Amino acid sequence: MRPVDTLLFTDLDGTLLDHETYSFDPARPALRQLHGRGIPLILTTSKTLIEVIDLNRALHNRAPMIIENGGAMAFPLDREYPFALPEHELVEQHAVMRFSPEYSTIRAFIDRQRDAHGYRMRGFGDMRAIEVAQLTGLAVEEAEQARRRLCSEPLVWDDDADRLKAFAEAATSAGLRLTRGGRFHHLMGNTSKAAAMRAMVELYRGDSEPMIVACGDSENDVEMLESADIAVVVMRHDGTHLASRGREQTIRTVQPGPAGWNMAIEALLGALAGQAAG
Repeated sequence: MRPVDTLLFTDLDGTLLDHETYSFDPARPALRQLHGRGIPLILTTSKTLIEVIDLNRALHNRAPMIIENGGAMAFPLDREYPFALPEHELVEQHAVMRFSPEYSTIRAFIDRQRDAHGYRMRGFGDMRAIEVAQLTGLAVEEAEQARRRLCSEPLVWDDDADRLKAFAEAATSAGLRLTRGGRFHHLMGNTSKAAAMRAMVELYRGDSEPMIVACGDSENDVEMLESADIAVVVMRHDGTHLASRGREQTIRTVQPGPAGWNMAIEALLGALAGQAAG
């Protein structure tokens, strides 16, 4: 297989997917162009493996994925790659490489902290699927998929901000990390979307350095965007943008969600085609 010269990493909720409806329909034109050019579309998200398998299927996307905020990488085993897969575990017909402790370890830390300090917080492991559905707007079956976690836990923090800081410091001392997404705080191992992106790039790197494009809208996307050659900072549903920049170029969309994502990627692909022709 020939090496790839461009890799596109994208957040989902609020970026490729609409914040309210989770639809990617406005992004279909750019998605078709990416597919036609053979550019890997690497979904990089807080979502679970099961959720992203379904999304990849809906997108007709066969690229690997980064799940649970960088807690793991997963590679569909029904295709070939221009590199040998590292040591991995087999989960749902995917080769999975973890960067974060197992879910049971994350949950045990939460339980210890809650018992010791009385923190008012709720993780997906404390909720039924119907509660997750009410918080996220997902259907109940989709919410059940969101609860099938491998190595991270979304949290609703119902306590004071200063106590959140103390909880985050305890997590750091335990070798864990608390980050903020579009809807929830996320507790995971000492990793990130950016760290997993770098590990993915290292696998794809051949004789030439691929150009890295990253798209996102939330605080947990900042490091990923700043590690990319080109950052696509997608307008959030409230009209604001992250204060984040790419290493070489920054694109700030003028529309939120998948409509903004589509315009930015189409423009970027057009510019790349012009450079190649020139």
